[in-house]
Amino acid sequence: MECIDTNQRAQEILDERTHRLYVQTDRLFAALFATQWLAAILQAAWYTPRAWEGDQQQWHIHLWASLLLGGLLSAAPIAMALLRPGSFATRLTISVAQAGYSALLIHLSGGRIEAHFHVFGSLAFLAFYRDWRVLIPATVVVAVDHLARGVYWPDSVFGVLTPSIGRALEHTGWVLFEDAFLVWSCVVGMREMRTAALTQAQLEQAKASTDQIVEQRTTELKKRTEQLEASVREAKLMSQQLALAQKMESIGQLAAGVAHEINTPMQFIGDNTAYLQECVDHLLAITASYAEMVNIEGPPMSWGDRHQRALQVLQQHRYDELVREVPEAFLDNLDGIERVSSIVGAMKVFSHPGTSHKEISDVNQLIRSTVTISRNRWKYIAQLELDLDETLPQVPVLPAELNQVILNLVVNAADALREKFGDLDHPAGLITIRTFCSGEDVCIELEDNGPGIPDEIRNRIFDPFFTTKEVGLGTGQGLAISHDIITNKHGGRLDFVSTMGVGTTFSMKLPIAGHYEPQHPQQDVVISAT
Repeated sequence: MECIDTNQRAQEILDERTHRLYVQTDRLFAALFATQWLAAILQAAWYTPRAWEGDQQQWHIHLWASLLLGGLLSAAPIAMALLRPGSFATRLTISVAQAGYSALLIHLSGGRIEAHFHVFGSLAFLAFYRDWRVLIPATVVVAVDHLARGVYWPDSVFGVLTPSIGRALEHTGWVLFEDAFLVWSCVVGMREMRTAALTQAQLEQAKASTDQIVEQRTTELKKRTEQLEASVREAKLMSQQLALAQKMESIGQLAAGVAHEINTPMQFIGDNTAYLQECVDHLLAITASYAEMVNIEGPPMSWGDRHQRALQVLQQHRYDELVREVPEAFLDNLDGIERVSSIVGAMKVFSHPGTSHKEISDVNQLIRSTVTISRNRWKYIAQLELDLDETLPQVPVLPAELNQVILNLVVNAADALREKFGDLDHPAGLITIRTFCSGEDVCIELEDNGPGIPDEIRNRIFDPFFTTKEVGLGTGQGLAISHDIITNKHGGRLDFVSTMGVGTTFSMKLPIAGHYEPQHPQQDVVISAT
């Protein structure tokens, strides 16, 4: 079916091209006939009288022949070229008329041999059609003209007075000789046009097939792109869910410790409050006794008795102890409230759901909040020292995500120290968190003196679901999510160096935004387990 369509299209292309060739050649001959008519008139007016009458020139009847007969030979083909361009009848008319013009010009020249070249030129021009059929009527007209005039009027065709059939046949033979080559050229030309048309049809078919394939592939690519976008959205959602789950897991692990951290100050706040309530009762009793003694309506009492009574009341209610202990109890309560407030504030910062855009934040404050809520995970194992550069500029970060990264590193360090030192009466581990500026980055380093990371697993530390902890103690998501948060969400870097038996240092680099504006430095803070 494809072959039939191609052949049909090739034939359409060939018909279109041949028709265009026929029309162009018709127009060429229309202009040629007008030129030949003018040339015939000029020849009849100037050259023919000399050729027929010797040296004496005069108006000759051939002038009227060129005007009338030449006009008739030109009118028909010009009209056909204008009214029916490209038709086979037009080509036949032009073929006959052109051969007739050759006969007229030969006659006007007095049968000179040079004029016979017009016949060969005319046949060559007719071959422009690439239709060998148009050569037939022209050849017939030339042969009949030569034979007829060669017998009955030889001086008009050959320039001699003796009739000569042989000369006519000779001329006809040369015409047929040229026809042989012209027919061959027409056949070859038409074959080339047919081949070119077939090639174009095949190219069009190939282009159509290619366009169809491209359209199909484009549709498939669009579907795959949509599927990929859906997969990316799903992966992004899953990543967010994993990060949230890991964060909730961390909060769940810290919940008991945070409750204990809150319960301890709340317990002594409660005990101090009960003691203060008792102290208030004693103070109210002392005040009531003093009010009774200074009441003028009461029983009369000497100043000595009043003094003795006051001393007795103060001793009975332990006034000296109240003066000493009550202020300390209030100070202890205020300290406990401050500790609870700091834990609640840190928990509030850490458990914040976060935003999709970065916020200008104090990295040091985020570290302090995370250290506060994770205290119960490390205080029995290690001391935690903060070496924070208080001139550190604020940087654009995702606070909740950065808190999660710091928490993951602190918890991992505490677990590593427990693995190395076990449970001791006095913490033997040391965790140091430091911040500083390095070029255009804010750097955070977390160093521990744990067992270090073995060489064989260092290239897998940030792989998802990879963990060295026992089943149930770790999901293998902490460092993978931390690496994603620092590198992809913040455009920073998260690396580590480790020495077996000495410890590990994780370093983070966060790009600085805005200008570096140092603040007033504060003292470094050391948080111990006590």
